[in-house]
Amino acid sequence: MSSAVPIPGTVHLVDLEGVFHAKHERSHKDIVLIPQPSDHPDDPLAWTPRRKMFNIFWAMTWCFLAAAMISGLSPAYLLISKDTGISVADLSTGNGLMYLFLGWGTLITQNMALHLGRRLTLVVSILVTTFVTLWSAYVQSRAEFYANRVLLGIVSSPMETLIEVIIGDVFFTHERGLYMGVYSWTLWCAAFLCPVASGFVAEAHGWRWIQYILSIIGAVLTVLTFFFFEETMFHRATQPSEIVGVSDPAAIEAEAQGQSEKAQPSDGASAERSNSIPPPRQETQPATGKTFTQKVALWVPKPQRPPLRIAYLFLPFLLLLRFPVIVFSGFLVGGILSWYNVVGGSLALILGNDPYNFSTNTIGLFYLAAAIGVSIGCFLCSALTDKLAVWSARRNKGIMEPEHRLWLCVVCLVCHPAGFLLYGIGAAHHIHWSGIAVGLLLISVTLPIGSALAFNYILDSYKEVAGEGLVSSILIRNMMGEYGEKGPMYDAMRSNKVAGFAFSYAVVPMITDLGLQNTFILLACLGFALWCVCIVMIVFGKPVRQASAMTYWNLLEKRGAVAH
Repeated sequence: MSSAVPIPGTVHLVDLEGVFHAKHERSHKDIVLIPQPSDHPDDPLAWTPRRKMFNIFWAMTWCFLAAAMISGLSPAYLLISKDTGISVADLSTGNGLMYLFLGWGTLITQNMALHLGRRLTLVVSILVTTFVTLWSAYVQSRAEFYANRVLLGIVSSPMETLIEVIIGDVFFTHERGLYMGVYSWTLWCAAFLCPVASGFVAEAHGWRWIQYILSIIGAVLTVLTFFFFEETMFHRATQPSEIVGVSDPAAIEAEAQGQSEKAQPSDGASAERSNSIPPPRQETQPATGKTFTQKVALWVPKPQRPPLRIAYLFLPFLLLLRFPVIVFSGFLVGGILSWYNVVGGSLALILGNDPYNFSTNTIGLFYLAAAIGVSIGCFLCSALTDKLAVWSARRNKGIMEPEHRLWLCVVCLVCHPAGFLLYGIGAAHHIHWSGIAVGLLLISVTLPIGSALAFNYILDSYKEVAGEGLVSSILIRNMMGEYGEKGPMYDAMRSNKVAGFAFSYAVVPMITDLGLQNTFILLACLGFALWCVCIVMIVFGKPVRQASAMTYWNLLEKRGAVAH
């Protein structure tokens, strides 16, 4: 492929020589704002920092509470079974269906959000989730519970892929890592902490009060989202070709070698490179911002709204066939969740028997160790990836590659095998329970890092189709091994029938056939191999993106796509 063809995801992030006629970051004058904000007052990229923070706060609040609502019943399965006659195995299978459709539901809800608006999707989602949550307090049969879980998975699915899109709507490339880390913390900690609290509610007031309380929270959240979350969908002109989708820097440098010794450095020459991105198109937009009434409207004005087509439902599958970067991201996020399924499927089995013999509530408290590990992982991926991207761009003549963030995988190359070996071998040899907690903590450190790296890689590489690309990655994840039930009674479910898909089905047979120690040695090796693939992508990711460049630009031209 000709080096003149712009490479998706390769951007000129740092203007070392100050030669670009583009908007720069205020506090760091040499950092170019990517995407370039327009001058329109309703462009989320042009919002004030206070307005951005207020909006993203409500998006994260929505995500935290929605994730809590779908995970609240996990500790109460034995109580539900005793009260309704639905077996624990069937309850577990129902939750497995919920997590499966949590992924497949994004085909519907993400398409809705990308074409009808983020506000409409979030408000409708949490409203219907509230009613489905309330309904679950009255289920009496297995079939009814299955239907309830499937519907709950579909309507709550925006938490999987939409928040990442909102982050991409509001923040620039050099800021996304921070908020992606916050998002990962929000999602994981809600899933960890809610079952701990709901277990105590179930014991004190009965399992139905879990759903009553969550339904009240959902109703309040619906009102708050309607009034305080502002629409972030905005379609701006094509970005300046001198900073986005730049050609291979090596080719740029070669072109500059024929100049004199005192000629401008290759950074300046890079501003003159040729590529195939069309010039920015003019868009007719009102000169004034929205009124309050327009801000709370659920329907996006027609000039901002692209056509909704059924064919777009199948775009995530097309992306899987054409863009290996998205496939890699899907396997990365699927892998980390598969590993955690194994841990979640064995934690209470280990701690509930000799020599530990802990009670259900005590076992549930071990998820606090997981929450601490997730918090550490989120701090690392939020505090370091943006700085790593900018630092690497400065060393690379101002050019940032999406692979620069992947270097954080080094942390996981250490934490993953250390955590699994301490957890599995330690449990097999009956070490002190604190060692089990530390192993769980180390494993949990890798979970948000993997999610953040995978989702950032898609956003950085293929921003214009990132919404559909995120759906593609979630589909891979769900087929590999989905969330699984993150509650203290998880072992009771597993002892009857393993829920979930792929890895979820293999937990108990693996431990039975291989033994606890050998199972976790195997998983430590498999996880280490998966994280090593990140190193492979650091080396070969750019050539892979370059090979897909023409396909990508042709796809955008066919769709008439700009940034969502």
